[in-house]
Amino acid sequence: MKNIYTTCLTLFFILKISAQQQGLTFGVSSGINWTLLTGKNINNLSNDGYQKSSIGQTIGITLDNKTSKSFGLKHELFYSQRFMSIKIDDGINTEFTSKFTRQYIDIFPASPSFYYKGVQVYAGPYLGMLLNASVQHKDANGNTYTDKSIYGTGEATSNYSQKMDAGFVAGLNYELPNGLSFGTRFIRGFVPLLENANTKQQWKIYNESLFVTVGYTFKHP
Repeated sequence: MKNIYTTCLTLFFILKISAQQQGLTFGVSSGINWTLLTGKNINNLSNDGYQKSSIGQTIGITLDNKTSKSFGLKHELFYSQRFMSIKIDDGINTEFTSKFTRQYIDIFPASPSFYYKGVQVYAGPYLGMLLNASVQHKDANGNTYTDKSIYGTGEATSNYSQKMDAGFVAGLNYELPNGLSFGTRFIRGFVPLLENANTKQQWKIYNESLFVTVGYTFKHP
């Protein structure tokens, strides 16, 4: 986690310096997100496909490269928590609700943007780097514990979480004259999240996330 903070802090200063150039603006934002899963193999992860989203937090940095009055490119880097509940039947305990937790670095390399007054509409590619993953299980005595093996390694003998996600993002921002902004974005991943490490068969389960953020854009002096 220390390395993540160091990387984000370094990028913060790099983008802040870059934003001093004409046409570029630098901003920071934070907010919350709701994540659900989609795909025909959700039953492999959760009984009857049950899922319930919980609120996660997100924080990140943005660089807007405005090439004209109405058009430009948006570049963003975010850290996000994604929490949800699933149902598990392990054959030992009765069916129980389990917390499925993940943390990502979300990268939006270049999203074409349209500007009109304070409104910004954008869409583009999305890349996600999975930092960790865990799911709650119960032991033979019914005690709940956090199982991090779902993150997986090269020697995994069961489930294996894909370390990279890729898809698209679409969003809407509104910025006030004082630099304060409010935004929402939708992310859809197209990389299967889990793989059966024994058969190398990927489960068709994909990310869908909705983010709501509040930010601030640093203006040129």
